[in-house]
Amino acid sequence: MRKLTEKELDQVKKVIAAKELTSAEIVIEIYDHYVSHLESFESSKFESELFELEQKFTFGYCHSLQAKLFKASKNDILSFQWSIFKTYFTWPKFLATTFFLAIYIIIWMEVEHKTKAQLLIIPMISIVILSAWIYYRSFKKVRKIKKMIDSPRTIESSLLKVIMIQLSLITSSFNLLILTPKIFDIPEFMESPYFLAATLALFLFYASYSLTLFEAWKIKSRTALI
Repeated sequence: MRKLTEKELDQVKKVIAAKELTSAEIVIEIYDHYVSHLESFESSKFESELFELEQKFTFGYCHSLQAKLFKASKNDILSFQWSIFKTYFTWPKFLATTFFLAIYIIIWMEVEHKTKAQLLIIPMISIVILSAWIYYRSFKKVRKIKKMIDSPRTIESSLLKVIMIQLSLITSSFNLLILTPKIFDIPEFMESPYFLAATLALFLFYASYSLTLFEAWKIKSRTALI
C-alpha cells in the first residue's frame, strides 16, 4: 500500500469540499474512505479510481448520509441523557435524589413567587455556560478538519448541532413562561397554582438536563467531536 502524494491529497480534499458538507463526522469519514481506497492502487490508476468514488459518493448521497447521521445523533444524545437520568433513581443514588428533591420542594414552597422566576435563571445560566464550553471544545477539535478540507461551508459536529438545537428549545420554554401571561392577558399569573407548578417543573427539568448533559458530554468527548 502506497502513500498518496500531496498533489493527490489536494485533489481528494477539493472534491470533498465541493460536496459542501457541514457534518465533521461525515467529512472525515468520507475523506478517510477516499484515502484508504486510493492508497490500495498504483498512481497510474488514481484518476480513474477517484472518478469511480465520485460516482458512488455523489452530492446527494453524501448529504443523505449527513441527514441520517444527524437524526441518529439526536436519538443518541437524548437516549444517553435519559439513561443517565434513570440512574439517579437507582440504589443507592435514589436516597440522595429523594433527599435533594424533598429539600428543594420545601424551599420552593417557601420563597416568593417572583423569586421562583428569578431562581430559574440559575440552571438556565449553567446550561448556557456548559453549552458554550462544549461548543468551544468541539470547535477546537473540528477546526483542524475544516482547515484541512478548506470547505466553503461551516463544519461542525452533528452531536454539537443537536445540543445547540436543544439549547434553543430550552431558552424558548423559559421565554414562553414569561410571555404566556402577557399574550393571554392573565392577571396575577405569578400568584396562581399553575405558576407554582410550571416553575417547579421547569427548574427540575433545567437542573436534570444540565446534569445529564454534562455527564453525557464527559463520556462522549473521549471519542466524539464534542
